[in-house]
Amino acid sequence: MTRSSLIAALSAVTITTLCCAPASLAANGNSHANGIAVRFSQEAFDNPEDAAKVYAKLKLASRKACGLVGGFLNMSERTRAYRCYEQTLADVVSKIDRPMLTSVHDSKLNKVG
Repeated sequence: MTRSSLIAALSAVTITTLCCAPASLAANGNSHANGIAVRFSQEAFDNPEDAAKVYAKLKLASRKACGLVGGFLNMSERTRAYRCYEQTLADVVSKIDRPMLTSVHDSKLNKVG
């Protein structure tokens, strides 16, 4: 294994934006998730299809971290959780800072539903 392929393999990154505690989200009114972790390789951003797969994983992790998966939320809790989800997803995409991922994220922002 060459040095560059070893580095690429080792850069199957775990992104931790903050630290996970979704149950406290609705209680304390935070607009950010307390953390998500998603593993991916640098090659995941070589084409739009793979970047979209990583984006889907980031979306699910953001939804989970913000408390949008399972359980009942009243309207104000759901509103806060959804804002948290949107902000967390945007922050993670920005932190990864890969043009292909940013392009996927921007294209999803312009779609309804």
